Amino acid sequence: MTVLITGAAGGVATALLPGLADLDLRLTDRAPGTGFVVGDLCTPGFARAVCDGVDAVVHLAADPDPAHGWERLRGPNADAVVAMLEACAAVGVPRLVLASSLHAVGGYRDQGDEPIPDGITPFPCCTYGATKAFAEALGHAYAQQWDMRVVCLRLGGVAAAPPARSWLPGWLSHGDLIRLVRAALTADVNFGVFSGTSANTPTVFGLDATRATLGYAPVDDAAAYAATVPDDTPPAPDPAARPRWGLLHRS
Repeated sequence: MTVLITGAAGGVATALLPGLADLDLRLTDRAPGTGFVVGDLCTPGFARAVCDGVDAVVHLAADPDPAHGWERLRGPNADAVVAMLEACAAVGVPRLVLASSLHAVGGYRDQGDEPIPDGITPFPCCTYGATKAFAEALGHAYAQQWDMRVVCLRLGGVAAAPPARSWLPGWLSHGDLIRLVRAALTADVNFGVFSGTSANTPTVFGLDATRATLGYAPVDDAAAYAATVPDDTPPAPDPAARPRWGLLHRS
């Protein structure tokens, strides 16, 4: 299997790539790196060129900061998604694994609705989350219109260990990230949206469909760190600020 990894210089890709070493990988990013095809996915023709001839794409390229506004997010989180879906359709890539985020459903947690079922209708907590909900919806449309499988993964906070208490419910370990993406690359799914966390207890983000449909079998649990993980640094007071669970991000 030849797999294109976009955003190959990012934190998620850096954690993922060692677990895909047995595959034929094509790597791309705007930043240079060893073996990278360097370019901007929003540049006409570049997305199609890097997609040509691959069996699957794992699209990780994005601005991962939930605090950023639309002017920062539009290019990497919206325009690039459009370009990738167009490219996959044009050159006949059969499978796209699309990195979404738990922020696409963060509104449920902001209003205290827990647990949050796997695959629930989006309810973004921020503009960043809204860009991910857009990517899911557009991915669904392309999966219906073209002979393409699209698997959207609502990734939690990818880290070797939870760095702060806010990360505990949505933590995704490096090992479980690899298990999740490998499952998404082989599952018999035409389209689906799936939560992407480790087997964290207590459960906040449901994994029932991710386990049953993708065959994902997470082994790590943030509860192992609950007694030692530090509290989050309190933010400056801001009456208009959204709840601070948004500290969880994927970069």
